Amino acid sequence: MSEQHKNDITTSQLLSMIKKSNDFSEVTKNWHDHEEEPVFCHFLYAVMQKHGKAPGDVIMESGIERSYFYHVLSGQKMPGRNMVLRISLCVSATLTETNQLLRLARGGVLYPKVKRDAAIIFAIEKKYTMQQANDLLIQEGELPLYKANRGGE
Repeated sequence: MSEQHKNDITTSQLLSMIKKSNDFSEVTKNWHDHEEEPVFCHFLYAVMQKHGKAPGDVIMESGIERSYFYHVLSGQKMPGRNMVLRISLCVSATLTETNQLLRLARGGVLYPKVKRDAAIIFAIEKKYTMQQANDLLIQEGELPLYKANRGGE
């Protein structure tokens, strides 16, 4: 398999190969030793670019402290689950992008059988702002993403 062709294998194709293979070495030949796992800050930056959001936009909309956000964006800090959700809502990330951000931050993906997660999924799918999502959580008696009286952390 050529170097270029190896890079064209999708995650779904690789998962299928893992499931069907009888020998793990058949699977490992399909990626490079130098390939790295996705990194939270790199994926976040890509999502921000895709949705046309600059760091200043996210800082303003999320109420996240400026230096903290830049530490997250540079990879110096790893945000907690609520912070990832706040950022995700502010960049208008899709549910798939949000779950990938959560995975990369080791925050656990959104699970529809958990009422709070279901409300957040609803908010993402309906393109709610972070404030609208927070209001929905409060209305449903769930833990908000942030305290409404402070607007920030």
